[in-house]
Amino acid sequence: MSGKTSNTTNNIAQARRTVQQLRGEASIERIKVSKASADLMLYCEEHAKKDPLLMGIPASENPFKDKKTCVLL
Repeated sequence: MSGKTSNTTNNIAQARRTVQQLRGEASIERIKVSKASADLMLYCEEHAKKDPLLMGIPASENPFKDKKTCVLL
């Protein structure tokens, strides 16, 4: 009988954690995908000039550029 009691107690504890998690998720403020995507596109357009992946890095400022050329013997 002890096994059934502990199993039931574990199931109840798990159910309570699940309910708590779902309540937390339900309380999160939601916005429409169309609004989120419009905001994301606006952000990307506003910050595109600062993005080194889009604009590139000037050779004079690139810390990863090789200082010497490779010479094969």
